[in-house]
Amino acid sequence: MTIRATLLLAMASSVAFAAETRSFGKPLAGLPMSSLESVLAEPQNGQRVRLEGTIEKVCQQKGCWLELKQGESSVLVTFEDYSFFVPKASGGRAVVLEGKVKLKPRSPAEIAHLKAEGGGAGAAAKVSIEASGVVIGPAR
Repeated sequence: MTIRATLLLAMASSVAFAAETRSFGKPLAGLPMSSLESVLAEPQNGQRVRLEGTIEKVCQQKGCWLELKQGESSVLVTFEDYSFFVPKASGGRAVVLEGKVKLKPRSPAEIAHLKAEGGGAGAAAKVSIEASGVVIGPAR
């Protein structure tokens, strides 16, 4: 009986998440919106940005990163100080986030690790975003 109740609760929370907006990390500070294309064209290490788009992929181990897609551009997003995670079922949802641009080439081991967790092209890119706050909305 408890297994059934647990399954029903899990299903109910998944349905509830599908219809709501949820915040993770710090509250958004209201930075002006940036286009991902312009951030990637002229990345500045440490630059604070606000981006919006669609969640293309999410770490399937813990939810410790996501890939944000905006138009034809995408970027790997990690979370400040590993202090929060997002639901693994967030793919396809609208997202707004604020954070810092990071310029750092990844080692072959880091790339392999990210790809093993479901990462795509963003795993090998030297530009990423370290988000301080994330707001996930409904599916697009």
